[in-house]
Amino acid sequence: DGGVRDVTGTAVFESNDKAMAEVSEGGLVAVLDLPGKVSIMVRYQGRVAVFNAAVPLGAPVGELPPVRNFIDAAVFANLKDLGIPPSPVCDDATFLRRVTLDVAGRLPTDAEAKAFLADAGADKRDRWVEELLRSPDYADFFAGKWTALLKNRRDDASDTVSNFAFHAWVRDSLLANKPYDQFVRELLAATGTIVGNPPVAWYKRVREPKDQIEDVAQLFLGVRIQCAQCHHHPFERWSQDDYYALAAFFGQVGRKPSDTRGEDLIYHKRGVATATNIRTKAALRPAALGDAVPAIAPDEDPRLRLADWMRAPANPFFAKALVNRYWKHFFQRGLIEPEDDIRDTNPPSNPELLAALEKDFVASGYDLKGLVRVIVRSNAYQLSATPNAFNAGDRQNYSRYYPRRLSAEVLLDAIDQLSGTQTDFPNLPPGTRAVALPDNSYNRSSAFLRVFGRPEGESVCECERVQSSNLAQSLHLLNSPDVRGKLAHPTGRAERLAKDARPAEARVKELYLVAFARDPRPDELRAALGYLAEPRATAAGRPVDPQHAAREGYQDLIWALMTSKEFLFNH
Repeated sequence: DGGVRDVTGTAVFESNDKAMAEVSEGGLVAVLDLPGKVSIMVRYQGRVAVFNAAVPLGAPVGELPPVRNFIDAAVFANLKDLGIPPSPVCDDATFLRRVTLDVAGRLPTDAEAKAFLADAGADKRDRWVEELLRSPDYADFFAGKWTALLKNRRDDASDTVSNFAFHAWVRDSLLANKPYDQFVRELLAATGTIVGNPPVAWYKRVREPKDQIEDVAQLFLGVRIQCAQCHHHPFERWSQDDYYALAAFFGQVGRKPSDTRGEDLIYHKRGVATATNIRTKAALRPAALGDAVPAIAPDEDPRLRLADWMRAPANPFFAKALVNRYWKHFFQRGLIEPEDDIRDTNPPSNPELLAALEKDFVASGYDLKGLVRVIVRSNAYQLSATPNAFNAGDRQNYSRYYPRRLSAEVLLDAIDQLSGTQTDFPNLPPGTRAVALPDNSYNRSSAFLRVFGRPEGESVCECERVQSSNLAQSLHLLNSPDVRGKLAHPTGRAERLAKDARPAEARVKELYLVAFARDPRPDELRAALGYLAEPRATAAGRPVDPQHAAREGYQDLIWALMTSKEFLFNH
């Protein structure tokens, strides 16, 4: 009626990062000690607004690292605006280990570390990135990430064929660098049988239209639309009509038994695609998050229209969700955090950088390897993890590399590599790496993978993977039969080094190259050689056989390296 009144007392105020800023019930914002970007959401009934603030540190920013690409330009400009001096670019050994773990999910070998450190070429980091992207290790590592998010889960023995086929399809797509939009289109519009068309396996795990659209929205669009099934989304503009109009794209997915026991044939049922709003009982035609879709003919598969809408360059979600997800993979924190919660009330910490990444990814033809390449070749990615006098408290501006614990599969493979052993998994060829496991069933046979948080593939949320440390993990590394068996294996590295005729110094250097991709520092080398030279005696006081003493010494040294923070973390 044109009237105006103050609704401050009945509005809701929320900070998107309570470690940076707090807000009272009356809307008074108190800034804390952390620098960066923070947002305050104001909500009243169905209306939402956002206040964005920059909290500067204000320290003098001198000479910045060289700008290698648009990522560096955006990151360093933001740091200069906020007054946060970045750490310097890391050394060669740190880069080699970091990028090999992040791209290939493994440690560099001692031979690779020697060759890289001896290479005087100015472009050796870029050449190593290309070698990693060409390797099957890259495809193995990222296939494990994607198949977990796509719920490639084995509930019983009948899932074995479909899980292996689906995992192989994902891996082969990554190895061939299939464009991301094509990968998603083949998945969403899959028809036929799993044997003939492996992406059909996704419909075995995600059976109901509501589950399909919720997973698609969260995983590929970064939109958590689940709330809108029953009511208007409290933090977003999505309504129930938006929810069911999106579900209508999957309303014509049909199933019938196939020749393979336990497997369905997926097909498109001809007819008009609709979904019913459970509250209003209205039959809704397909619409994509507020964007109208032209009428879909009864013989046209609506899922193809959805894929076309998603891959359109102007789509505000599709490319943004992917680049933000990959940014988090390499930097530990997404530009939007959580990485799959893109909404107006959760803005990015560096909007210019996110927009540039999105634009470059679309212009590349949705090139996943190209995205990895541009990220890891940037100096922003190659900054040291060691904080300077000013940036120790920075958690969102990428003024240094943020260390993170190795994931369960990567850590198990790293322990095998350091100890010179291998973990055998049921019904898989000997030597299969943990990062190449096709589904969650191997968690049941590996206490290590369970303890260190390998996901079960029950959710499209990255949060299902446990990255925090706990007492069970420490105890497992301290005294589990599994780890002890690897250290004392008759063909393991400790046994081989004990029999090696090279000087002890060369053998210790081999261990450091494998564990850390670097030579030991002088104090580390002295400590290791001194320990190996110590006389050993039995419980009865009799001298131990020299060969046995050497074997125990190398087992202890390997265990000490394996349980160090430098080994357990990527840094």
